[in-house]
Amino acid sequence: MHLRSLVAAGRDLVLGEDCAGGCGAPATLLCPRCAAEMTPRPRRVHPRGAPAGMPATTAAAAYEGAVRRAIVAYKEHGRRALADQLAGLLAASIRAATGDRPLLLVPIPSRRSTTRSRGHDAMAGIVRSAQALLPGVTVRPLLVHARRVADQGGLSLAQRRANLDGALRVSGARPALRGRQVVLVDDVCSSGATLAAAADALLHAGVTHEAPGGLVAAVVAAPPPRARVPRPWT
Repeated sequence: MHLRSLVAAGRDLVLGEDCAGGCGAPATLLCPRCAAEMTPRPRRVHPRGAPAGMPATTAAAAYEGAVRRAIVAYKEHGRRALADQLAGLLAASIRAATGDRPLLLVPIPSRRSTTRSRGHDAMAGIVRSAQALLPGVTVRPLLVHARRVADQGGLSLAQRRANLDGALRVSGARPALRGRQVVLVDDVCSSGATLAAAADALLHAGVTHEAPGGLVAAVVAAPPPRARVPRPWT
């Protein structure tokens, strides 16, 4: 077990587990209030200023409140039992985006340095659990990093696009796609730059040529849409 996971486990043994939704209530995993916030509410998302190559994307929840804190707890603080809850959201997003067609899921790959520092491949864990909820779905980790990229946190939209331009490539044999819908899957969609770079890599490799309905994406969560500010009367 990775050091970070050992520390998290030791904390829970000594202090007692608290709600992974971040409310501070005692709970083995999620308190009823935070668990209710994890109810899927799929919606199409298109971030402001999204790249032209971003595929049609569906998110199951807003990246805020208990959902945001649960994702952070799972990825960064060793609360791996949250994989099933997050997978439920991802599965709902996938079904809302595709219906009941046969599916081929292509996860966005984690950077090796990130996987090492966390002690687990966070996205792979969510996808494995989501696959169990979606009978007949195939998962193929076709994408790999072609070069090193910087952490996206704190980068502007233009910097994110430049950071990811050509950063992903298709590795390995191309799967048989006849009759299958190809779905890019990730945990969070913020600017859309990562999904656009992944879609570009797949399209250039010819991976989606036989996929009915084109290439789509499904994510666990995305930032809530910004409220429109009414214009003052002039």
